[in-house]
Amino acid sequence: MESLMAVVRERDGDTYYATVENASGEIRYRLVVERMNGSWDWTAWKPGYPEVSARHGVADTVQDAMREAEQAAQ
Repeated sequence: MESLMAVVRERDGDTYYATVENASGEIRYRLVVERMNGSWDWTAWKPGYPEVSARHGVADTVQDAMREAEQAAQ
């Protein structure tokens, strides 16, 4: 199993973006966390994979949403 790590996080208003890369720097997952209707929606997907393989969820805080998105990318 390859080692993955979240390395890039950016913020644009109430939306956060991150990439999860492997040790050689290849992007393995993209993560988005955004505020929606009083909670935080998160999505994690592998670039180039079918949309149905994406994972998503909802959390009460941005910290929980980012943690859940990162866990989904493991």
